[in-house]
Order: sequence, then structure tokens, then C-alpha cells
Amino acid sequence: MKNCSGFFQLLLCSLLICGFVGCDSPNAQKQPYETLVFKVDQTQLEPTVTDTTLRIKIAAPKNWKKVDESTLAQVINKLNPQPITRELQIVPRWIFLNEDSRAMCVVSSLSGVDIVPDETLLKTLETAYRDKFPNATVPRAIFMKDAFRVHQLMVVASDFVLIKLICDAPESLVFEVDYLIPRDVYKAELRAIESSIGSINLITHEP
Repeated sequence: MKNCSGFFQLLLCSLLICGFVGCDSPNAQKQPYETLVFKVDQTQLEPTVTDTTLRIKIAAPKNWKKVDESTLAQVINKLNPQPITRELQIVPRWIFLNEDSRAMCVVSSLSGVDIVPDETLLKTLETAYRDKFPNATVPRAIFMKDAFRVHQLMVVASDFVLIKLICDAPESLVFEVDYLIPRDVYKAELRAIESSIGSINLITHEP
């Protein structure tokens, strides 16, 4: 893959920062949050991918193709030796890459973490990203998207934009979706990214 090594390093950094976030109390009660509705333009999307382990389905932005198994394995292998807490495991399950723009989307499972209904998680992540990228802006939010509660953190730097979504729902595992986009193509890709976020849904179990 051409000209992607730098972005893969940035991707690994973004995943590892999440790995150092402390685990939250599993007894926390969910609180009401604003529900956001994302308009989905199917012409902006790749075919839907179903993940039976996470119990979700998602469609990547148009022309963001799923990477081969060997590339996915390389990312997982680079994560494994890192000093992440033993209780928390981040496992990338899907990586979608636009080879022309170098934009990518990564869907990962998170185990050993429970998300509390406050901003502790986002504050910890915000501090980590501000330390790593001191010139970036780092807005954060919590909202509902269909059945999912979503902790969103954005990192807007001079050369890239990272949209990190950490999601949970009663019928799914905790999972993370990262959209990493070069700054110069962010506006052009934004509609497709919004459609991709809107495509994230629980798998419907047939009766």
C-alpha cells in the first residue's frame, strides 16, 4: 500500500492511547443523552459488513476498501507487545482504507472496559491527545445513536482529523470505530463519514 506507513503509525498511536484509559465501574447506570440522527446516503458507502461477534453492521465510506488479512494481522501484532493493562484488550477487527487519500476506518472490539455515563472516559482521552498533539483541538461529546451510547472524541490537527467513537448498547459488546482522515481531504469525505456513522446498527435477530 502506497504512502500509508505514517498513517498506520498514527493509527496505532490512537489505539494505544485508548489502551491506557482506566476501566470504569460496571455498576454505573446509563443516563439520558441527546439522540443524534445521521442521514445515510447509500451512494456514499461501500457494501455493509456484518460482525457477528460485536453484533453490529457497518458500511465504510465509498472507496474505503477492506484491507487484507495479513495487513490486519500486522496491526494486531504491533498492538500485542504494548504495555496495555492486562484487563483491557483492543483488537482491530476491520480496517478500511482509501489508498488514494490515505483515509482509513478501523473497527475494534474492546474487552475489559465498562463505560460510565459521565465524561470521565472522554476527559482522560482528551488529556492524552492534548499531550500527544499539543497544537490540536480536541472536542468531545456523548450522545445516543439508535440503541448505542456513543462517547465521541475528535482530534483536529494541522495534517489530520481523528474521529473516535466508543460505543456500547445492551445487545452488543463495547466497540470502537476510528475514522482517521488527512486534513486536506476531510471536507470532501465528511458526507461519506456521516453516512458511515449512520450505517452502524445492531444486527437484527430474526424470530
